[in-house]
Amino acid sequence: MILEKQVEAQQEILQFFESNTQKLELRQQESAWLREIILSHELRIPYDLHIQYADIFSSVDKFRSFFQGSEKMLEKHKLWLGLKVRHHILRMQAYFASINAMLVSFNRIPLPDGVELSEEDFTKLGDKLLLFLGAVIDEEFNYLVMDLEVMMVDSSYKLDLSRSKYGLFSKRYASKEVKRVEKYLYEESLLGEYFRIMPILIFQLLQAYKEIEITEEDAVAYYKRVSTTSMEDRPRSFI
Repeated sequence: MILEKQVEAQQEILQFFESNTQKLELRQQESAWLREIILSHELRIPYDLHIQYADIFSSVDKFRSFFQGSEKMLEKHKLWLGLKVRHHILRMQAYFASINAMLVSFNRIPLPDGVELSEEDFTKLGDKLLLFLGAVIDEEFNYLVMDLEVMMVDSSYKLDLSRSKYGLFSKRYASKEVKRVEKYLYEESLLGEYFRIMPILIFQLLQAYKEIEITEEDAVAYYKRVSTTSMEDRPRSFI
């Protein structure tokens, strides 16, 4: 009975990820602007000449739906998952939450007097930011999903019924596991390495989109403020 429940839970989770992570590729003539931004920040394009990304990074709406859906999926099945699988999913949730938090950054940029951002502006800017992120982290994102599948198969064969003594979900902020997740996110992941340039990129996207100039003083103040943003921060304009 337990094995059956575990297999059913894992199959539903894998189907959810597979249905939401289909690959897209920008045509060469459409990718020039994105390639220019990536190379200007001395970042690597995973597949050289080809810009590929998961479908969830093609729009704010798709990413938001995926992120909220994955949280619900985890909450629904967490009791039937082995400890290693739950740890990995928590790592993935922190990964997605960090991306989700970046979308709020456009709200925090000090705009010149008389300049405002509409909901449509926030969405278009978010779409551009997500496309950039989807392209540069695509390889790492693939590994996260593949590792999840391998762990789930292994967990089913070994029937892992172990449980965390730290209360992984009810007391997640106080647990040692969360510290391990944060260490991975900020010190080991490619996404964490890119955190340092995100405020700069967000600034550039907004200035180009609105064709405005923002003072150096305001830019420095903004950078200091968002560089300490928690990964659990949630967007205000995309919920």
